Amino acid sequence: MLSRRGMLKLSATTALIPALMARPVRAQAWPSRFVRLVVPFPAGGGIDSVARIVAAKLSEAWNQQVVIDNRGGAGGNIAADLVARAEPDGYTMFIGAIGLAVNRFLFPLSVTTRARILRRSRWSASIRTSW
Repeated sequence: MLSRRGMLKLSATTALIPALMARPVRAQAWPSRFVRLVVPFPAGGGIDSVARIVAAKLSEAWNQQVVIDNRGGAGGNIAADLVARAEPDGYTMFIGAIGLAVNRFLFPLSVTTRARILRRSRWSASIRTSW
């Protein structure tokens, strides 16, 4: 029968074995292809101008092209729905404005779609579920 001390040594050794046998791994380089930045307003507006400046800076930083995709209409809900349905690989980003915050009161958009938008965003701080 194992004593308490022997059991602790055995469990500590068992926990350390995978860490000692693991080889260092490198993550894949991101981005490895172009990134799409979806703007919920037509070209030429204020948000579009900001998005183009941000896209230029991100292209320089990432050494990869950032493509602006203007999807105006329905107060930004068309673009938001496009991003919500995009593949969650991190290559589709969404830029919005404060006006999009009131869309939940004006347009019917399901809670699951809103949660999908927030969950797939890399830089979202939290997901609000009390809509």
